[in-house]
Amino acid sequence: MNDFFLANNESLPHVFVDHEIHILQIQVKNLERFAVYANEIKNSLESYSIETITPLIEPQLLNIMGLCSLVTDISPDVFQAHMAQTSAIAELVLKIIQVNDAFFKKEERRNRSRDETDNPSWFYAFAYLVRNGHRHDDLMNLTYGAFLRYLKEAQALERQQIKSYAVATRVANHTDKSGFEKYIKQVD
Repeated sequence: MNDFFLANNESLPHVFVDHEIHILQIQVKNLERFAVYANEIKNSLESYSIETITPLIEPQLLNIMGLCSLVTDISPDVFQAHMAQTSAIAELVLKIIQVNDAFFKKEERRNRSRDETDNPSWFYAFAYLVRNGHRHDDLMNLTYGAFLRYLKEAQALERQQIKSYAVATRVANHTDKSGFEKYIKQVD
């Protein structure tokens, strides 16, 4: 899904058996409820394909139904009427995974500080984005994918600012007063 899909909180049209439905992106405010169902599926799959999803439909049916209740507009009656159609359900689950790729993407673990490991908190990420100009209500209504992109870009901007400060410090320490003033004028 592209950046505009994420930023506009768009949905993906999908045909489940003979019913036109929409698959939605999970919003940050619903992430905890979504994770209850999605983590079981995410942890059960090595890769995401129809072939790997199909054998998990029966043991994960309740989790799949929970996912569908949060990120699709399919009615419970329609889903229940077609529970025997495992290929259609597998395709639906794959589309849910694709639309909510930010959640289902399996990332490599990076080394984190002991404090981050011991005390992980969403408030760190929220406070960081609020310091960068976002409002709490806006963050809660973002899709999870857009939230991660904003967080990543804010971190990139901060790294760039640190580099700029380092360059300015180095220039200040290695030039005379007129050379530093010339550098500052070039930056402005």
